[in-house]
Amino acid sequence: MNIGIFYRKIIFYSYLAFIIFMYTRPVSMERYLEEASGLDLDKFFHFITFLFLGLLAQLTNNAKNEYTYGVTLALIISLFIEFTHVMIPYRDFEILDGLVNIIACVIGVLIVN
Repeated sequence: MNIGIFYRKIIFYSYLAFIIFMYTRPVSMERYLEEASGLDLDKFFHFITFLFLGLLAQLTNNAKNEYTYGVTLALIISLFIEFTHVMIPYRDFEILDGLVNIIACVIGVLIVN
């Protein structure tokens, strides 16, 4: 295996684990800080996070299927995160968050291609 692909896979899976950890842990303080500042940056952070995920997914994928891997990954991870929000305290299931995640991931895939 090419050593560059190996390091890209380590970075990709580490980033994926970080995203899953950060988006599935119960937090209450972030809501209070967001309400106090008056800024709703949630969708922006979702977009940036999943844009990088799409970029890394496509850079890691060395198969001939150009879009399948990144788009499938976006759907699976976004659905997993949003459906776990139903069970996690202080988290809400939001369809718009899932759509922003998928769109950002697909844009990341398209940027690489």
